[in-house]
Amino acid sequence: MKAGHRYRVRFSFDTPGAGLYVQGPDHDSGRTTLRSSLAEAIDYYFVKGPRMDDVIAGYRSITGAAPLYGKYAFGFWQCREHYASQAEVLEAAHGFRDRSIPVDAIVQDWLYWGDLGWGPEWDLTRYPDPAGMVQALKTMDMKLMVSVWGKFDNKTAIFKESLWLDATEPEGLPNIDQETFLGSGNQYMNTFSLETTSGIANGLRKDYPNAQGARVFSLTRSSFAGQQKTGAALWTGDTTASWDMLRRQVASSINYPMSGIPYWAQDIGGFFRPKDQYTSDDYRRLLIRWFQFGVFTPIFRVHGAGSHTEIWNFGNTTMDIINISAITLRYRLLPYATPDHVLVQFYDVYSGFWRVEAQAYTMQRALTFDFPEDAAARRIADAYMFGPSLLVTPIVSAGDSGKATTREIYFPQGSWINFHTGEQYGGMQNVSFTLQQAPFFCRKGSLLVLGPSIQSTADTNPDLEVRIYPGADATLALFEDDGSSTKYREGSYSTIDFAWQDSSQTLRISSRKGAYPGMPQARRICAVVVSPGHGVGVFQSSCDRQATYAGEEIAIQFHSSIVV
Repeated sequence: MKAGHRYRVRFSFDTPGAGLYVQGPDHDSGRTTLRSSLAEAIDYYFVKGPRMDDVIAGYRSITGAAPLYGKYAFGFWQCREHYASQAEVLEAAHGFRDRSIPVDAIVQDWLYWGDLGWGPEWDLTRYPDPAGMVQALKTMDMKLMVSVWGKFDNKTAIFKESLWLDATEPEGLPNIDQETFLGSGNQYMNTFSLETTSGIANGLRKDYPNAQGARVFSLTRSSFAGQQKTGAALWTGDTTASWDMLRRQVASSINYPMSGIPYWAQDIGGFFRPKDQYTSDDYRRLLIRWFQFGVFTPIFRVHGAGSHTEIWNFGNTTMDIINISAITLRYRLLPYATPDHVLVQFYDVYSGFWRVEAQAYTMQRALTFDFPEDAAARRIADAYMFGPSLLVTPIVSAGDSGKATTREIYFPQGSWINFHTGEQYGGMQNVSFTLQQAPFFCRKGSLLVLGPSIQSTADTNPDLEVRIYPGADATLALFEDDGSSTKYREGSYSTIDFAWQDSSQTLRISSRKGAYPGMPQARRICAVVVSPGHGVGVFQSSCDRQATYAGEEIAIQFHSSIVV
């Protein structure tokens, strides 16, 4: 490597089921001689496995497991650049609750220090009671995230000490060639983000073991191999608001989890937005489609520069479409069932992310994860799996105002059911989606578990709608815990197994295994067999069968009106 140059840490898949993790410089010329004034050695790790999941599991066994976030992290995050006062923060929070738009967290971006100098200290003239503000949000079942920078002015009261969370990208630092006691800065800068987020995670876990430190979650601009173990999610930076950028975000989001790091975030709607964002019909369509893509990503977060990103600022029609087709859908999908590729079992969204830690799983999946022998699937850059039972096909072109947008979709092996219509597809087909429809499909022969319409993940309503996509047997396992502590690692959680027998048209729900404090004692089950026009769309369907589940095994039969 040449001093002063940046080099990638490369993680590549050679053939289906094979991976190569290169710890050191990127070198594709075919030569075998490497010279470096910085690198002391190059370590190669070869991980073999029949599936990409196995290879990534091996990779994480080397670099560290990705911990489960608190359940709130998988809800909706409201962010803008920036709230200028405590009053603005609370006004936005009340705006969501008054309009019945679900949200779990609000982000206070920079400049909350006002005239006190650049540093992590509240300007009490604009934020007179930060602790009271946090408490007020808490009473609305919301959390506050604060952007903390490492830059500070000498006039700040704490200029000698600070935390660095934002601006972890190495190109933002001067004097990178300067020699220090440890050596050249070039030798250490690539790992800067890893070391920084590790320090934050370790400090929070030590100082706040029973609060936010229990399940560390932070956002960072940069990442390095192994950073998944620190609880940090990369976000993709200050993007522009354009259809081309949305297309690139989709492609990048498919590639990034294949590096072994499963969590990432983005600025839904783009960071740099047009001046006519509130009135432009084209931008409103872009915002809606970007939100609908964001539903099927690990971290669901909006952001924008110089923008009041609260969705009601874009008109009532746009607000209603985003609320129903994206935000409400995301919250209903929190108990979405995604199948285990080997055991043909299913897990919900929250359970799926539990599997990220417990089984080194990847929720946002390139098609080749689940269809490794399909050569065509390897070339798809605008569709992916969210768990192996949902095929997500984002709309990344403007289309015509007021009309449905049609896109060509490659359907991998099997049959796929349009979530909104119940119609079946396969092969290569053109499919139209109205602006009110998030574009995705459910695998035939699967189960989809939906929760009630709620306002935050703090809602404890345990009722479930089980949508059955018949055509094959299917199983599902629902993981539940307190959603905030790490006691699940000590066995404080429960699982419930669902099994659909296609030949007898029977849904069986097993006895509950395990327990945790606050576990629901009973819940209503609404079961629906999906067909064209029936058991479709965002809102709860008309139940084919209903039952009460109280922890003991039950069987719901569809060939008669009897519930056993």
